[in-house]
Amino acid sequence: MRIATDDDLNGRVESNTEITRFTRAFESGGVTTYWSLMSASSRECAKIAHMPTPVVDAVDIGARIAAARDELGLTQADLGRQINVDRTGVVKIEAGTRKVSASELVQIAAALDRPIDWFVVESPPAIVSRRQDAAVGGHSIAFDRLIERLARDVEFLERDGILPAIERPRLQMPSSAEAAEAVAAQARELMSLGDGPVHDLQRASEGIGLLAFALDVEADGGDAAYVSLGDWGVALINGAIDPGRRRFNLAHELGHFLFDDAYAPEISIASVGSETERIINAFAVHLLLPRSFVAQTWEEFTDHRMAAVAIAVRARVSWSAVCGHLKNLGFVNDAERSDLANDPPGKADFMELGERWVSELDAPSTPPDYGRRVLKGYRTGRLSVERTIELLWGEVTRADLPDLSEVPLQALRREFDPLP
Repeated sequence: MRIATDDDLNGRVESNTEITRFTRAFESGGVTTYWSLMSASSRECAKIAHMPTPVVDAVDIGARIAAARDELGLTQADLGRQINVDRTGVVKIEAGTRKVSASELVQIAAALDRPIDWFVVESPPAIVSRRQDAAVGGHSIAFDRLIERLARDVEFLERDGILPAIERPRLQMPSSAEAAEAVAAQARELMSLGDGPVHDLQRASEGIGLLAFALDVEADGGDAAYVSLGDWGVALINGAIDPGRRRFNLAHELGHFLFDDAYAPEISIASVGSETERIINAFAVHLLLPRSFVAQTWEEFTDHRMAAVAIAVRARVSWSAVCGHLKNLGFVNDAERSDLANDPPGKADFMELGERWVSELDAPSTPPDYGRRVLKGYRTGRLSVERTIELLWGEVTRADLPDLSEVPLQALRREFDPLP
């Protein structure tokens, strides 16, 4: 049997002391008592109203255990062996007719590879809606689990004041693909991007409230997903796919964010005939490839193929997106677009151009200011080592983090100053 460690508890129960607190509170008064204890000891009173809704019903907890077990393909007997409970006991736990102890729940969370709060706290509303939408949820288990974990992380950090409250910008959804160009120009103005290529789209998106995480999901598990969390938005980009597609996918999810959608379908499963998705695709292309930039670059070259290569490498956009956009803007006809699409650039083309492809959103990649704030939470003692590493998704290891005993007092004082 695998023994649960502090790392398994995803920041809700992060130390031996916290395990003791959780066990006593859970077994004496249930989940509500535990959250009340946490609120009184480590949160300001004003934030209690924003604590996540606890799942206090044993039937709900049992149903979540059953769902997580089914997802991993385990039988009730398999789970029972891992937590040292017979199959009949597991049946009763999942049915809600047998109370699960705190120590058992810790072991169940470890066995089912879930954070403990997943079993006792309701998911963010957009995650619940996304899960219940047959056109969206359930197509990729890996995507579903990752986007929910990201959403819970962001809610946790905002509730603790590590992420600030913001006011989301909103734009009117274009009425057609043709109208998307003007709205893309509004978005560029909102992000102070000018008329040139958008470099570091992850940082630009974060600046207006969309937190984009590039994580390594299986190549066929979907391209990207998005959920809304109040004024913040969270986008998951599959870091296993082509770099140009990653940037396009983030631009697409930025459209869902700005148009105030609660969640969005994974791009790879979106209906090809969906008018909404077609409009947001047009928005994404115009955001990354504004007409003025394309025209200026096109005029630099007499060789149209090299002009297209320059547009792709400078804008860091996929070849197929560039070819299609050139046709839509009237720079090439359909036959020329087809010829270009069938002749993608290689290393020699980049060398001849004298430019290099710069890859963005390589996995793992977290938003830059998000990372800065998480590390401040660690330095000020609000986040444990394990939770910090978890929130940064492998971008840092324990060895990368400073020993807090070695941080000069003056530096610690600065860390308590509010972030801008």
